[in-house]
Amino acid sequence: MKHVVFAHRKLSFGGGERVMLERVAALAPLDVRITVIFRKEPDKRDIEPELRARNPHVEEILYIPGTWGALRWLWKNKPDLLALCNHKGVQRALPLLAWLGLRFPTVVTLHEHYERHLRKYYGIRKWVDMWVIDWEFEQAVRTHLGPQPCAMIHPLYPQRKIEPPTEAERREAKRELGLPDNAIVLGYCGQIDARKDPLTTLQLTRYIEDRLGKPVHLIFAGRVDEATRQALEQGIERMGRRDRTRIMGPVPDLSGIFRSLDAYLLTSRNEGFFPIALIEALEQGVPIVAPSVGGISTVLVDGDGGILIQKPDDRKSIPPGLLEAAADRVAAMLASPGELALQRQKALALGQRLTEGYDAAALFRAAVKAWVP
Repeated sequence: MKHVVFAHRKLSFGGGERVMLERVAALAPLDVRITVIFRKEPDKRDIEPELRARNPHVEEILYIPGTWGALRWLWKNKPDLLALCNHKGVQRALPLLAWLGLRFPTVVTLHEHYERHLRKYYGIRKWVDMWVIDWEFEQAVRTHLGPQPCAMIHPLYPQRKIEPPTEAERREAKRELGLPDNAIVLGYCGQIDARKDPLTTLQLTRYIEDRLGKPVHLIFAGRVDEATRQALEQGIERMGRRDRTRIMGPVPDLSGIFRSLDAYLLTSRNEGFFPIALIEALEQGVPIVAPSVGGISTVLVDGDGGILIQKPDDRKSIPPGLLEAAADRVAAMLASPGELALQRQKALALGQRLTEGYDAAALFRAAVKAWVP
């Protein structure tokens, strides 16, 4: 059997981890052995059960954080294909292995087009056979990395048919969260760290509440790094929002939270293609509010299922003026039952258009068929 190794940063819940999981699952129909190695958070193996369930050929899932451990393991096992994404130990081991005379096919997943992200892989570019990119940023790869072929595979994985929730189901979802069934509920689901900028999400919610003149509840669901949690808790206290803001931590099934939302708020400083949580929100008919970072503006048309904030950079928080302008529009949408219903319909239609007929698993198998037939 061929042996494919996926080398990734971590196994906790996150968009990049979801992409890796889906690519492991994509190889399930093939007669190949799978090993997954990762380098951070050895006790947080959130996706390990699903990895094993969706591909019975997963033999080992190993915590190998450093360069020398990665070098020794790769030297001993000599995989037929290495699928790499942000495993620094493996990245540092590759030039050393090449110097020792060991070379194996390597494909690298690039989630972001920013130069600082691409430069992370500059030192291994000579030993990469293919770049797998999330959206149309091949020219940036050419500029900063080299001429190797690029396979573009959008991470559009939610493909199950979901019946949009009825208004009764939305009210029930709010009650299950301990909220009034007529409450206005905004939320964010996903990894919560400085890059996602949850303090700006909090500030946006405050602006929206001020404009509506009534309470607005905010839900954060996802793993929070400790420094961000402390800053977020302080912001909640400073704004007097303790009774209207909930930090729920990791939630295995987010469907109930999505059903409860009147809008999904994303205020990231930067992103890759189009966060999977945005797709999941759209599939539940939840309008999204998001900045024009990464590939988001290639998918979201302002006013067509959401509000696009034209953010001018990919390093800083959304400027206050843009944030207040977005709050004006969100508040107007929430205050108008007809407009909210229209944006729900448009969100649902956009989610369906995105994923309908798009087979990312087949595209990944096609990308690696030269090495894993």
